[in-house]
Amino acid sequence: VDSNGRYYRYDPGRATAPLKGLAQAALTAAAGSAHCCRVALDEDFCYFLGGGTHHAMRAGGRGFCPLNDIVIAIRAMQAEGRVRTAWVVDVDAHKGDGTAELTLGDDSIRTLSVHMASGWPLSRPPLDADGNLHRPYYPSDVDIPIREGGDDRYVDALEQGLGLLETLTCGEKPDLVVVVAGADPYAGDVLPSTDGLELSLAQCLARDKLIYEFCEARSLPQAWLMSGGYGPDVWQVHAQFLVWALKRRLGL
Repeated sequence: VDSNGRYYRYDPGRATAPLKGLAQAALTAAAGSAHCCRVALDEDFCYFLGGGTHHAMRAGGRGFCPLNDIVIAIRAMQAEGRVRTAWVVDVDAHKGDGTAELTLGDDSIRTLSVHMASGWPLSRPPLDADGNLHRPYYPSDVDIPIREGGDDRYVDALEQGLGLLETLTCGEKPDLVVVVAGADPYAGDVLPSTDGLELSLAQCLARDKLIYEFCEARSLPQAWLMSGGYGPDVWQVHAQFLVWALKRRLGL
């Protein structure tokens, strides 16, 4: 509710489904992300048209993210004995703060986040009144903040970040890479809190091809999750990459 008492984004009076269905929807999404990881481990690549809710933390959901399906899926693979280590490569417009908080100090899950340098969830000072770090500022293993107007350096910065992630693990390959492939860095995204990034469709495709080829060259299984993307045109970000990736995998 905003300062004038009006509902912001969510108005219960306009809801088309009962609120009690949210829990099951979140669990279903987490199950989909876990299955995406299983398929990726069997087939080297899988793209789930869902998941990537990276703001949810240990204490609860945040933003549009009721559960952190990314970490749940990796923990499931670890519990099943299918993976020991995993990387999370997060290219959503917003910092993957929930994933960072949930995996802080755990070397079995390494995290990279390339995101807007300012704006939500980094819209308040890093420290609280007692001098403690606010949870959204908990560090990923590799954080790549992109300042407004820095779109032209985005892909190069991501490439450097992937190299740094590899260096941090001393060249030891993870058993799985989970890609949080948000479409919201695209200039056509309509969510106001993504205005700090304005990538073209060509830049979005270059971003996704870079990640795919980086993993392919190292024989790393890739599980891709959709994550953020808002408005009628963001489907193009996912579709253009899937067309390219499927043609490549089919040898076309």
